[in-house]
Amino acid sequence: MFERMDPKTLMMWLIFAAAVYFLLPYDLLPDFLGLPGRIDDVLMMGWLAWFYRKHLRQTLAAGAEPGQAGGSAGAELREEDSRPLDAYEVLGVERSASRDVIRAAYWARMNEYHPDKVAHLGEELQELAHEKSQEIQHAYRQLCR
Repeated sequence: MFERMDPKTLMMWLIFAAAVYFLLPYDLLPDFLGLPGRIDDVLMMGWLAWFYRKHLRQTLAAGAEPGQAGGSAGAELREEDSRPLDAYEVLGVERSASRDVIRAAYWARMNEYHPDKVAHLGEELQELAHEKSQEIQHAYRQLCR
């Protein structure tokens, strides 16, 4: 179920779940066991953060586009793939999009794939993010000529 969910949507749901669990008076570890009152809440939030990072790594490793969780990366410019890069598809905008919409899409995409954002992940994912950010920059330059 979660493997097909967009990372941003999953993050919102996990934040909601963490807030609800934190605020509810029901706990997995009852407070009367002598543990500090919120230790299980902190553990649950840590588990949710771990779950999200694991999902994000899998999504990036699969090469999924941000709006197409679980799918392939679409038309990419790779050595083994000679199809041309579709700048509109890379940025996720309509062909009739204005310059402002293209600019906003560019910044949103770069925010997701910028190598600094994935510096804490493994080298393979960093390479993938670097390739994606180069594709995004190339597509933006192509559309803003």
